[in-house]
Amino acid sequence: MAEEIPDEENEEIEPQEGSKKGRKLLLVIVVLVLLLVAAGGAAYVMLGTDKQAAATGESGTDEDGEPARKNAFYFSLDPAFVVNFQGKSRARYLQVNIDGMTRQEGVKLDVTKHLPQIRNNVVLLLSSQDYESLIKPEGKDSLRKSLLKEINKILEEETGNEDAVENIYFTNFVMQ
Repeated sequence: MAEEIPDEENEEIEPQEGSKKGRKLLLVIVVLVLLLVAAGGAAYVMLGTDKQAAATGESGTDEDGEPARKNAFYFSLDPAFVVNFQGKSRARYLQVNIDGMTRQEGVKLDVTKHLPQIRNNVVLLLSSQDYESLIKPEGKDSLRKSLLKEINKILEEETGNEDAVENIYFTNFVMQ
């Protein structure tokens, strides 16, 4: 008459033999994959270190026979430069943040030491600019090259180090 419905809570479920083997196999595969990834990472680090040692070896050349490049050092000419200059019809304002890059360790200290002279010459150069030329990318690039030349001129006069600063960058350039 009444069907017996098995009580699911009291019934013990016997683990199936196939699912245990599948879990063990999955665990073994996961462990092997992790070991392979770790071994690959270790090999990459070790081989990369050997390439770096070869690139900066006593010969001073990299794998292609080119001169090895030294690390770059960056510096900022803080605070931002704010100057006014003449536009066609009215006075204009320019705010510029300038960062520099060198590959010589002592240059950052030289820049800091001679910062008042550098800032003075940069302000004079920025305030002599024309609005019409600065709105064009070529004008900004020309200004960047002029600033680089001026900074290197000061450092050469004061320290005797030619081309101490390799490049400068505008990290903020606002005209109004």
